[in-house]
Amino acid sequence: FSSLEFGARFYEFFIQECRLEDAETLSDYDYFLKKHICYDQQIIVYDNQPVFTISPNQHLKTININSDGFRGEEINPLKPNLDYRIVIIGGSTVFGTGLSNDEQAFPSILNEKFQEKYDNVEVINAGIASITSFEELYHIEEKIISLKPDMIIVYDGHNDGVYKKIIEPKILNTDKDELQFKDFQKYLRTPVVIYRYILLPIINSDINNELNLSTSEGGLILNKKNIDEKISNSIGTLWYERMKEFCEISNDKKIESVVILQPTLYHGNKPLSDYEKTILNENKQGKEIFEILNEKSQNLNNCSSVSDFSNVFDQITDGVYIDEAHLNYYGNKIIANNIYEKILPIVLEDILN
Repeated sequence: FSSLEFGARFYEFFIQECRLEDAETLSDYDYFLKKHICYDQQIIVYDNQPVFTISPNQHLKTININSDGFRGEEINPLKPNLDYRIVIIGGSTVFGTGLSNDEQAFPSILNEKFQEKYDNVEVINAGIASITSFEELYHIEEKIISLKPDMIIVYDGHNDGVYKKIIEPKILNTDKDELQFKDFQKYLRTPVVIYRYILLPIINSDINNELNLSTSEGGLILNKKNIDEKISNSIGTLWYERMKEFCEISNDKKIESVVILQPTLYHGNKPLSDYEKTILNENKQGKEIFEILNEKSQNLNNCSSVSDFSNVFDQITDGVYIDEAHLNYYGNKIIANNIYEKILPIVLEDILN
């Protein structure tokens, strides 16, 4: 069995596809660092119950997950010596997928930027890879509010367009005392490798052949070129209702609510680098969905601030995209600087009052 386990870990580190290897926008990372980033992202343990989340207390070479299940240092629930706490939630672009450490993700960069002048302001990274506005709203209600934030920032858009959850997913109940497969994942990789790289491709192939589409966490991933206006509008409506509810909850709790539509490679007017041109894939429906989200976001009148970052890279000629959504360290710094400029007046006003 030990030889099987060694083989599984060897496969995950050296053989499995690591798209970062070809990412020219990560030229400051060497081969082994890129491999380790990919490896850590594969072995990180998630939980699907009650909704998709990260299991707490995981400490890897390039990723640290604290006891709250968020990336970064431990969070003190008492907020000692703090006047202001900001929590940013979103998918893998908030989490910092593809980056070599916690500090390169934009929430951490934003935290450092505040600390330079305002050491009584803290920014927490609550990003979770693959989540949509459905999971974001759940985590805001069930976990983030308990951290006593003064401001919550939702930074999203891409995942809602990718996973296309047009039916409200179910919140699952689980017995916390019951041992689950996830409890053994960090120790036993062989079952994970067999399922992920042998069984799952077979299952997905059968589904694709039968339905000409694939399923992902209760949502539908359709051919990007198959523009379906009804699906796009349904995604937009669900996203809007969730953001509206988020802002209403925040108002009730006297928390500032900020909504930011993220940039992607397939929408906006960034002058592309040579590498970015090679990874750009036409995504008409993704672009259409962002246009709908932007239009609907203009009706979020109960939020503290609503911004569209689609064109935040329009004057940036250097490469920032690792893939169609994830950014390198330079791209994350630009995002952090733009968020800082957007929210600083709100933060300062709240502190003075």
